[in-house]
Parts: sequence; C-alpha cells; structure tokens
Amino acid sequence: MAYKNLRCKNFPPDLTNCRYIWCLALLLLPCAGTACFGQTVKIRIVNVTNENPVKNQKVSISGISGTGDTQEQERRKLLTKPSTPDLRLTTDANGEAQFELPKPAPDSFYVRAELSAPLWDCTCLVRVSTEEVMQKGFVTTPRGDKGSSINRSIQPKPGEILYRLRPTPGWVRIFWPLLLDH
Repeated sequence: MAYKNLRCKNFPPDLTNCRYIWCLALLLLPCAGTACFGQTVKIRIVNVTNENPVKNQKVSISGISGTGDTQEQERRKLLTKPSTPDLRLTTDANGEAQFELPKPAPDSFYVRAELSAPLWDCTCLVRVSTEEVMQKGFVTTPRGDKGSSINRSIQPKPGEILYRLRPTPGWVRIFWPLLLDH
C-alpha cells in the first residue's frame, strides 16, 4: 500500500518510479559545478632558486568588488598610497592563500604580493584575467627569467595565480638604501 503512494502518476510508464527521478537528480547535481557556486582562486608564492614556498606574506586583491571603475582608474588607485584593497590575505606554510570570486565574477582583477623590496625581485602588482586564471592559471616570473629551465619546473594549475620569486642579489641589498627615494 505504501509502495503505491511512492509512484509518480504524471510520468511515462518507464519513469513511473520516483526512485529513477531522484537518481537522475543526484547524478546531475555534480554537473552544476561552478555554475552555481563561487569559483575559488588560489595564490601561491614560491622561491624559484630552491622551490620552497614563501610563507607569511601579505597578498592584496583589488577590483573584485565591482565598483565600476575603468581599468586605468583602478590601476591609478592601486599605485597611489595608501590604497585599500577589496581583500587582504596572508600566505600559509605552503605559500598559499585562496579566496572566492564574487558572483558574477569580474572580467579581471588585480593581485599584489606585498613583499619586502630588498629581499625579493618581483613584479608584485599584476592584472589578471579571470577567464585565463580559471582555464589555465597565471604565472609571474622574475625579470630576466623568461627562458630558463628553472621556470618550467613550477607551473600554475587552473584556478591558480603563481608568483615565482628570486631573492635579490646581496650587492643590491647592500646598496638598497641608496636606491630609495627620500
């Protein structure tokens, strides 16, 4: 008697059992994937000389709040001091930090690794295309490191922004105070 109440009356005979409908719904649920949920972006900072993670570094994300600024306005705002980022993160012991993109995701956003200037050679402010990051990942490399084999050993994964850093040479650290604008 209870079994008859579980039958769906308005479906074709081959789908009359509600159990098939529930199974179909459960099978299709994983297909929803990122269409229904926010996309996670991971930021990873690595020292290319020894491939160790760089931990406890601040990372700022701007341009995800949807303020409607143009690309040039957003960049100018980031380069002036002090600037307030939309999000500020700190890398963990693995040199990683992650955040969820808002819905709808912006076309692009800015990421700045706030590193100690005399210690690291880094292009620390980058504009990142959301589509590129989610499909194949994004990587920044130290200046003059375009063709080296050490570059190929650490690659970004889809959904990841990878900062490859090289320590600044010792002689630059010695003369660093002379390079600063006073």
